[in-house]
Amino acid sequence: MALQAQLKMKATLLITILFIGYTASAKMDFDDSVRSAKKERHSKSTVTTRFLTKGYFSFTGRIISPNPALDFFYTYDRKQWGFVVFKAFDVYDHTTSNNFTLAMFRKNFAIGKRLTITPQVGAILEQSYSFADKGSDLASIIITSYRISNSVTIDQTMIFGNLMLEPEERDMANRFRLLFTKNHWDITLLGWHNNTWIDHDNSEYFSCGANLFYSRIKVSNHLLLSAGILCVRMNYTSTESEYPTRNGIFFTLAGYIH
Repeated sequence: MALQAQLKMKATLLITILFIGYTASAKMDFDDSVRSAKKERHSKSTVTTRFLTKGYFSFTGRIISPNPALDFFYTYDRKQWGFVVFKAFDVYDHTTSNNFTLAMFRKNFAIGKRLTITPQVGAILEQSYSFADKGSDLASIIITSYRISNSVTIDQTMIFGNLMLEPEERDMANRFRLLFTKNHWDITLLGWHNNTWIDHDNSEYFSCGANLFYSRIKVSNHLLLSAGILCVRMNYTSTESEYPTRNGIFFTLAGYIH
C-alpha cells in the first residue's frame, strides 16, 4: 500500500507540472495571438526530435544504453521564463534506464550582455517499468552561460536529483561545455563530474566528450534538420554496477520544428 501511495504521489506530481506548464503556455500563446499583428510575439514554442544510435543524455555525460534511442524535446519560452519537457525512449528495450521524462520550469537572469543564469525546477520520472518508477522525484538544474563572442560560448551546469520524495537517492552532477557555432557548423567540447557532495552512496564518475554537427539545414519555413557525430569517454567510475564504463562514438539525426 505504501508503494502504491508513493507511485500515485509521483504520478500526480508530474501530471501537475505538465498541466501547469501546458495551461500557462496555451494561455500565453492565446494572449499573444490576439494582440495586434504589428507587435512582436512574446513567446515561442519549439519541438526537437532526435534519433541516436546509442542511448545518451547530455546532462549525465554517459552512454545510458548501447541501444538506439529516440527522444522529444518541447520548449515554451518567453523573454524571462520558460517550460520544457524532454522524453527519451530506448528503441529496443523499454526496461533500460534510458526511458524517462523530464519536465521543468526555467527562468533566465541576464547579468549584463554576456552572462546568463538559468535555474530550473521540476521533476524527473524514471519510466523503465511504470509511469513513475523508483528514483522519480523533484529535480533542479542551474545553467550558467557566458558568451565570449557571437561564435563562442562557455557554460557550466549543475544537476540535482531526488530532492524530496527519495532523499536517500540524492545525486549531483556538473557539466562543463565549450561551444563554437559558425554558419551551419556546431562544435562542442564537454566534461562531466558526477560528484559525492550530496550523495549518500559516495558513487562518482568523470567523463568527457565532443560533438560535431552540421545544423540548421532548412527544409521549410518551420523545419530544420541537423546531423552529427558524438563521442563519449568514461575516464573513471567508482561504481561499475551503477555507472558502467561505456565509451563510444555514435551518430544522431535531429529535426527542429518552430
